[in-house]
Amino acid sequence: MALISSKNPLFLIIVLILCSLSFKNASIVFANTQQCNHHHFSALLHLKLAFNFTDSSLSTLPSWNSNNTDCCSWEGITCDGPTGHVISLDLSSLYISGRIDFESLFHLRSLQKLNLAYNEFNGSQIPSGFDQLTSLTHLNFSWLSFYGQIPLGISRLTTLVSLDLSYNQYFDGPYIENLKLENPSIGALVQNLSSLKELYLDRVDILSGGMPSFIRNFSSLTSLRLQGCELRGKFPESIFQLPTLQFLDISNNPLLTGYLPEFPQNNSLQQLILSSTGFSGKVPYSVNNLLFLTRLDLSNSNLSGSLPSSLWNLTKLQYLDLSNNRLSGPIPSCENELQNLKEIILWNNLLNGTIPSSLFSLPSLKKLGLSINQLSGQLGEIHNASSSQLEEIYLDYNNLQGMIPRYIFQLTELRLLYMSFNNFTGVLELGLFQNLKKLNILDLSDNNLSVQDGGGNSTFVSFPLFEILRLRSLNISTFPNFLRNQDQLSELDLSNNKISGEIPKWIWEVGNGSLNSLNLSHNVLHGIEPSPHLLLSDMSILDLSFNRLEGSLPIPSPSVFFFSVSKNALSGEIPLSVCKATSLSVLDLSYNRFSGQIPPCLGEIGDALSVLNLQENAFSGTLLQTFKEGCVIQTLDLSRNRLEGQVPRSLVNCKMLEVLNLGNNQINDTFPSWTEALPHLRALVLKSNQFRGPITLPQTNQSFPMLQIIDLSSNSFMGRLPSNMFESWKAMMVDDKLQSKFLRRTLTGRGNRVYYQDTVTVVIKGVQRELTKILTIFTTVDLLNNYFQGDIPKSVGILKSLRLLNMSHNGFTGQIPASLENLLVLESLDLSQNNISGEIPWQLTKLTFLSMLNLSQNNLVGSIPQIKQFFTFTNESFQGNLGLCGAPLSKKCIAPPSMMPTVKDATSELDWKFMWIAFGVGHGAGMGALFWTLTLWTKGRKKYNKFIDGMLSLIFSKAIFSPKRRP
Repeated sequence: MALISSKNPLFLIIVLILCSLSFKNASIVFANTQQCNHHHFSALLHLKLAFNFTDSSLSTLPSWNSNNTDCCSWEGITCDGPTGHVISLDLSSLYISGRIDFESLFHLRSLQKLNLAYNEFNGSQIPSGFDQLTSLTHLNFSWLSFYGQIPLGISRLTTLVSLDLSYNQYFDGPYIENLKLENPSIGALVQNLSSLKELYLDRVDILSGGMPSFIRNFSSLTSLRLQGCELRGKFPESIFQLPTLQFLDISNNPLLTGYLPEFPQNNSLQQLILSSTGFSGKVPYSVNNLLFLTRLDLSNSNLSGSLPSSLWNLTKLQYLDLSNNRLSGPIPSCENELQNLKEIILWNNLLNGTIPSSLFSLPSLKKLGLSINQLSGQLGEIHNASSSQLEEIYLDYNNLQGMIPRYIFQLTELRLLYMSFNNFTGVLELGLFQNLKKLNILDLSDNNLSVQDGGGNSTFVSFPLFEILRLRSLNISTFPNFLRNQDQLSELDLSNNKISGEIPKWIWEVGNGSLNSLNLSHNVLHGIEPSPHLLLSDMSILDLSFNRLEGSLPIPSPSVFFFSVSKNALSGEIPLSVCKATSLSVLDLSYNRFSGQIPPCLGEIGDALSVLNLQENAFSGTLLQTFKEGCVIQTLDLSRNRLEGQVPRSLVNCKMLEVLNLGNNQINDTFPSWTEALPHLRALVLKSNQFRGPITLPQTNQSFPMLQIIDLSSNSFMGRLPSNMFESWKAMMVDDKLQSKFLRRTLTGRGNRVYYQDTVTVVIKGVQRELTKILTIFTTVDLLNNYFQGDIPKSVGILKSLRLLNMSHNGFTGQIPASLENLLVLESLDLSQNNISGEIPWQLTKLTFLSMLNLSQNNLVGSIPQIKQFFTFTNESFQGNLGLCGAPLSKKCIAPPSMMPTVKDATSELDWKFMWIAFGVGHGAGMGALFWTLTLWTKGRKKYNKFIDGMLSLIFSKAIFSPKRRP
């Protein structure tokens, strides 16, 4: 009883606690019964009036109505208990549309948190006035389709802890407008927001410079995300070292440069994402100080150096992506402490050495990406493959060798396996894949393997059901039997094998209607079972090229996107039913025996036809004459047929045309100067036809700006070349000393992507060569075997990227232009069989890439330059020029070749006191005075005797006296 006495101190303490609890409960009851501020109630109702609610809206805000006067109970509203003021408004992810009544919004002066993210307020701009919300700590306006300048008023919200303005884009027809920071700049926006913990500005166009360095003073910052902001300049290294920073994402800013710093200990970073930036340098060894790091993405940058072994000390790491850099050296061996690592992506680097077997043993690893490196050696064995969680393995495009290890066939979780373009060897039984029930993508192509079916009819059902199966170049001799049971297959590649006989009927049933792409090219197939007239399966990509197929053209389905039967022995006429394939993008029937007329409908087929290749057949009749408006053809090759008529002017409708090849036909026309209106034309081949007349060009410098190959050889063109002919060919003016870049056309449509390589045949050293990889490097001008006359225009020297120049078998006169010295990558020069005179310009010695030179059968005189490339040319390069002397010709020059100066040397070493006398003769003193002067000069200066011949060559090359040449 003494315990509950009023005099007992413990009793008094109990009473005080009970009183305190009663007071708090009373406050809670009061707060729950407190209605919202009347002014806030009115402002919210006005705010709702501006909203639109559609079928996609997840809420129509039914509680927001005038009958419910307690706005504190409305959806998305939180109030301050004692005052009834609205302190939080959260309407995120409700897909409300319409507009925002900012005037009403600014009446909510007590707001601390405002979140309207993931709604559809299209075409709105953020107004000024936000500085009225002085209590705001959290502002989220992401994914709202706002655009325009971010107002300066936001910079005055000094209490902000979290600011998210990311992913705002307004689509106005073909234009996209983002939120932007120009004036104010990003520095002006955030300089007063030193309390920020989270700053998200993804896809905001930051047009006012780089990242301000003062952010390193934001001592509370935990998250900084600036993805795709057009940042440029150098990123401050000090920001990496903020002790509180946990999430940093500055990816997709390709003009942003920087280096990874030395990371201090006790760093808090959990995610570091720098992908698709201009960061360079090495990955520092101190990366192991990022002990809390779970995600490291440095892909698509310019990093170099080796992989530090300290990476494997990051025990919390789950995602590692260093792909698409220039990292080199071996992959360090890792230990099993990496219990959490799920993805390693290192493809497209310069990594070499062997692959550590320990990578395949990591207990949580699901994705291993090592493609496109220089990794070599054999894959070592592991002992715990059955417990592996690996789902995706990318080892393609390396130099791996040896047998495919057995443990690969024990990875029961495997879904994707890419091992193509290596040097794996041995015999591989496809039956080994039967245990991999989840495997749906398999690519073993282009190895030294010999793949055998090995399954037998009884094991069909035990094979995994593939979606993509690529078995190219694997010495397969028959169609694998297990394919009969593949009812989910969408892509099958059996190309470049040794499969012979007929294509079986059942192959068209593979996939049970899902087969979208079938490649049987480069085999020895000779027929299609049961009939070549079979309407081929409903697929988008069908490649039967490079076989021995005979008979009529197999009919593709109307849904086909890519259809090639090139280089077979098919014959007959093209059936009109081909034109029903309205989705067709590539039609390649080249190198067959087709005859008859080309169906006129091919010029009007569908809206997708990009490539029409009918070369090397026996088509006759007139050219296609009608190409409809909006034509999208990029390659039109009708060469090597028997076609007549004129070049159709309707081709001007094909604004995307890049390759026009009409060579080796019987076309009778004048030069189609109107093709200069085709802005993307890269190759114009008209050779071996019956074209006639002069070359006429428009009086502008805008014609053929993309032209890189022009072949007018073996026609009847005549007259002088226009002096401005080359001045607008800008694509040939690029100084091309870089690595080879080939045009491989990527075509997409109906969810498909295919690659098509254009070909053009050129004549090099008198031999025809088919160039498969052309256009972006091989530039050529071929005017061989016509009736051109007059001087070779000096402007040819501006075509700096020219590789082949052939003007032989014409009637050109005058001298070889010295401007050819600018063609520094020229490999082949043929000016033979003309009437060119004068000396061989010494400037040609600058052409160090020149491997073929033919100046034969002209009227050239003087000595052949004895220097550089000219030592490599044979007698055939100069024969038929009676005035030439010196090696390799048997005719000796007056002075030994070692004593013969170049014109340049002569002018540099002559005594100029006598030179002005000699050249002054040209003003009236007469030839006799000139020779008198030279005689006195040589008698008094015997040490210059060896230069007499060079002096005379100089004078006559300047044509001071007479156009006659020395014998």
